[in-house]
Amino acid sequence: MLKKLRTGFYSQKYRFDLGLQLLAFVNFALLVITASQTLKSYFGVGKITDLLIISLPLAFLGVWIVGYFLDTVVKQQQQTEEEYSKRSVLWQKNFQQQKQILEELKKLRKKK
Repeated sequence: MLKKLRTGFYSQKYRFDLGLQLLAFVNFALLVITASQTLKSYFGVGKITDLLIISLPLAFLGVWIVGYFLDTVVKQQQQTEEEYSKRSVLWQKNFQQQKQILEELKKLRKKK
């Protein structure tokens, strides 16, 4: 039971970490809203605390939802690894060596 709980917690933390990219946009939006009197009157919010009570939980929920989307739909981890392998000189050398080894194996098999 503890193992399932730990795995579930780690999975949710991973999704939250993926979604943290959204938090920069949320912070900017909150900055604009709190700095502008016009926007406060437009949203009908008299005090900043009312806005924060609503917006902070929504921001965390939005971060988790974006992380969940990146984790399950986009498969962000696999795409990141694929992009790193394309750009890494070491991975390119490894793939080149692997191709050479496979070609030599094919030549040896043909000789038999």
